[in-house]
Amino acid sequence: MVGTDAMTRHHAVADMTRPTLPDAVLAFETTIIPHTLHVEAKAAIRELHGRYRPREETRRFKARALLIVGAAGSGKTTALEDYMVDYPDRAMEDGDIRRIVYVEAPERTTRRALVGAILGAYGYRAREHWNTSEVIEKIAFYAEETGTEMIFIDEGHHMVNENKPDMTAEVTEFIKSLLNRVKVQVVIAGLPRLLDIAVAGERTMQLRRRLQPTVILKPYDWATRSGRTMFSGVLGVMEKMLGLPDPSGLAKHEMAKRIYVATGGEIGIVSKYLSQALSIALASGRRLIDLDLLGKVHADWHPSYEHEAKDMLDFDAILDDAQASISESLASPDNPFLCSGERLREIWLRDTAPRRSTNTSRVTRLRGKGAQPLRPFVRDGL
Repeated sequence: MVGTDAMTRHHAVADMTRPTLPDAVLAFETTIIPHTLHVEAKAAIRELHGRYRPREETRRFKARALLIVGAAGSGKTTALEDYMVDYPDRAMEDGDIRRIVYVEAPERTTRRALVGAILGAYGYRAREHWNTSEVIEKIAFYAEETGTEMIFIDEGHHMVNENKPDMTAEVTEFIKSLLNRVKVQVVIAGLPRLLDIAVAGERTMQLRRRLQPTVILKPYDWATRSGRTMFSGVLGVMEKMLGLPDPSGLAKHEMAKRIYVATGGEIGIVSKYLSQALSIALASGRRLIDLDLLGKVHADWHPSYEHEAKDMLDFDAILDDAQASISESLASPDNPFLCSGERLREIWLRDTAPRRSTNTSRVTRLRGKGAQPLRPFVRDGL
């Protein structure tokens, strides 16, 4: 058995030898850029939040639900987290105040699974014998006791079962009951198939009447002047946040268009690419981020196990002393950072597809005129 002193020394050595990422990477990843899409998503949440009235008020708005829809990396979760920063939990003498409760919808969500997730967020478990009415009563009790005004449900697309529409209808029926009886506002964020929650059949008609205009977080459109301007503007702000000695020129046309094609224009994915590139740059003493480095990041996230026969050398061939550049070693016709301009355009056209829309949705629109400079702020508390 290892003694306490020996274990302490072991942990001390482990702490000294454990590699750590530079603070610059942490600062980059935890700083939020209030670009147009992000601001509009938060504004929609704030509008919904304004409908809440305490129970003691005699006249109250009906509770509604807001859908925030977007692809991976579009900023859905970031918008929820950022909004929650302004409404942190508070410990009081007679209990905690939780104005906003965050819930993550379980994979392949059923009504019971969603009930378990919501009650679990309050620190309680659902009983097997409870029926829907009893569950709603419990949630209403906990919501009132903790001063809950809004419930955020992330990964909401898990509530849509395309193969079992009746299961989806059950979940939406539960959401409708939650709105009717608990009287808190509900925000549901998820991938584009979340839109099916509003068209799952006749049983969801009442829920559709309780929905706010949906927020769809579409990427900035490179094919429009305003979209290209906004996307390049975000890149410019991100470059300042990187804090590298030399300019990388991320917002310049050639670099910006390749970043757009590689990430689909999704700001969250752009941030992921640049964070990894910053880590490599700092570790290797690079002064800037160039196409070669971004090409390496892209190749690392899109690995290929197959060997390309065209690159095979004769068994007895003697290599030159000169080292191949990163771009040569990572050369790929599908690497947006290293391919030719003609191939880059082909990739962009290949990956561009019509995006789904709905008449009841509030599609975020870009404003190319009179835009104020983007000033990032630090995410704190989450």
